[in-house]
Amino acid sequence: MSELNYLQFQPIDSSSDDLPEEHRHQDEIVLDDGIDEEQLDHYWDEVVQDIHQDPDWFTFTDE
Repeated sequence: MSELNYLQFQPIDSSSDDLPEEHRHQDEIVLDDGIDEEQLDHYWDEVVQDIHQDPDWFTFTDE
């Protein structure tokens, strides 16, 4: 049996942690921002056009 099954993470010792306060774990995530679907569609269409205009771009069906 593999010894990897018995490995466990050790708790993080925050006393030796040199992370700034703003980079520490936050318990709350808020995802209230709505998505403007028209703006997203327009942006994605521009991305696709840029890809097609790339001189190094090709489809695999071209091979």
